[in-house]
Amino acid sequence: MKTNLKNQSWSGTITQILLVIALVQISIGSGNAQYYVEPQPKGQACEMKSHDYLLPGKGKSMVSLFTGVPYIGVGEFAYGVSNRLSVSAFLGVTPVNYAFGSRIKAVVIETSGNFRINLKTTVIYYPFMEFGDGDPWGLGWQAANAEWKLNNGSRFWAGAGILGVSCLDKIFPSKGGKKMMPKDPKEEEMEIEGVFNTFQFGYSKPLSSHTSFVVEVAPVMQGLKLKEKSGFLDAFPVIVTTGFTHTF
Repeated sequence: MKTNLKNQSWSGTITQILLVIALVQISIGSGNAQYYVEPQPKGQACEMKSHDYLLPGKGKSMVSLFTGVPYIGVGEFAYGVSNRLSVSAFLGVTPVNYAFGSRIKAVVIETSGNFRINLKTTVIYYPFMEFGDGDPWGLGWQAANAEWKLNNGSRFWAGAGILGVSCLDKIFPSKGGKKMMPKDPKEEEMEIEGVFNTFQFGYSKPLSSHTSFVVEVAPVMQGLKLKEKSGFLDAFPVIVTTGFTHTF
């Protein structure tokens, strides 16, 4: 099954924007700004579970296992470049495909131990469309979240993002700008819109000093309404992620 991407001029622009934002995240996250550490009252350190689901901390690692929509399973390994920045690689499996990806997470503003703003840049590679058919394509998702920490150590957040999908030959065109994916009239054409927006919200709860439960829901929108059918997340245009993170 071949694909014909709409809004092709957006794909290169989205790629450039994601690269710039990723560089800004790395610059901010690896800077000299100090990471806020909330003091623990005496006698309560053992009573209150505290674990950061988002960042493993400088020099530490984090393993995450998720399920949801559209992924049946995701395994992710992250490394803390600093207390404010981590980079990760992951493998995901859907009912019709699998994907490899990378993610940069950074805290850009933290006014206290109870509030922070973070950025997440996600890039995903799909080797085919479905069931081994079709050309490789990619997805980029830049999200910004405002996050609050509750007294029991739980966190909730809400934010917005921009998500772009594109066949790889539109991101990396061949010499002379020739199309690598001509439409085959004998096959049913699947058109994929190039750019969407998201409104995500989530919740995490520490289960121990090393492990947290996480859930996030992110409707994929076209403006203020759910995206229309376009060959991408048609059955259920909402990204749902739930699972566990463990730091070691």
